[in-house]
Amino acid sequence: MAAGEHAGPAAALAQPIDAIDAFLVRVPLDERLLVFGKLISSRDFVIVRVRAGEYVGTGYAFTRGAALDHAVRDQIAPLVVGQPIAAIHQGWDAARAAARMTGEGGSYARALAVVDIARWDLLGQALGVPLWQVWGGVATPIPCLAIMGYYREADAVAALRREAERLAEAGYQWFKIPFGADAALDQHRLAALREVVGPDALIALDAGAAFASVKEASAAWAAVEGYHPAFLEDPFAASAWELAITLAQQTQIPIAFGESIASPGTMQRLGRTSGVDIIRPDATHQMGVTGYLRGTAVAREAGVRIFPHYFPDLHASLVSAWGGEMIEESPAEVDTVAFRHLRAVQPDIRAGMWHLSDRPGFGIVWDEAALQRYRRPSPS
Repeated sequence: MAAGEHAGPAAALAQPIDAIDAFLVRVPLDERLLVFGKLISSRDFVIVRVRAGEYVGTGYAFTRGAALDHAVRDQIAPLVVGQPIAAIHQGWDAARAAARMTGEGGSYARALAVVDIARWDLLGQALGVPLWQVWGGVATPIPCLAIMGYYREADAVAALRREAERLAEAGYQWFKIPFGADAALDQHRLAALREVVGPDALIALDAGAAFASVKEASAAWAAVEGYHPAFLEDPFAASAWELAITLAQQTQIPIAFGESIASPGTMQRLGRTSGVDIIRPDATHQMGVTGYLRGTAVAREAGVRIFPHYFPDLHASLVSAWGGEMIEESPAEVDTVAFRHLRAVQPDIRAGMWHLSDRPGFGIVWDEAALQRYRRPSPS
């Protein structure tokens, strides 16, 4: 092949994976936040690069305190290097089978997720087309829910009001705020939010596993039902997913659940008509894009509502092709995640609608200088 020429699709997808690298970045937040009882001043991500000849695919996720870079290099990379670009499902099956004795959670599952995401991005890069096109999606704008209203150390109601005003001015109509840490404060926060965004805007409540029983969650919902919230997300810990099903089946509360579930099998049980009202898949937790697709298969067949958790650059392509109500972003107007600092090109969001990119893979243009600037050593 002459210099500057590219292989055809079949030849490109047959290329073997040469190397996998992983590193951590820590991005400072604009201000400190109380995230479900923990005061944070930065966000930590793992970045994975999968290389095959001239092509590079990138995966990413929150670290949540785990040394995922070690897990990628030591446990997943040896299973993947040498496989063809196109052999994603086969590679995922082999890696999942290797964890049969240790279960489907923990660092191994999340490392598999990030590598799988990078492999799908690599496939799109090799084909030179966006993944939503590879999967047969259409470029219809996708409703984008704004993550906002984290508890502040002071002036919690006033801060929420200011955020809501900025987001409403930018055209957002769908909002999600933390809920359940302080019943009295939640009343004031919801009243302020509803006053700013009006009666027709969607407001979702993220409990962040604040409750321990159906009775406790039901009482908290009843106290704010007059503000017409759309659904209650994550009332219980991920390990209590059966309790979430009980709450959904025994009450009229719309329950959204699943963002921290690793097992595709558990996600399938949540996605039955006898499960929860809305499943919240997250490819960075559910063993990657491949795990996401397998985990959401039952919900797609049953017509259960699907609303993926964060990482909109990733999940927008999946929603476009495989279905879902909306995605969610931490908008620049009220940024609480800081992922935007790692992008060289920001997403196209107009009036609260996400417009898909025509760039290959997941369409992210990474700020390589920022990745190096925020890079940090792995925890020992």
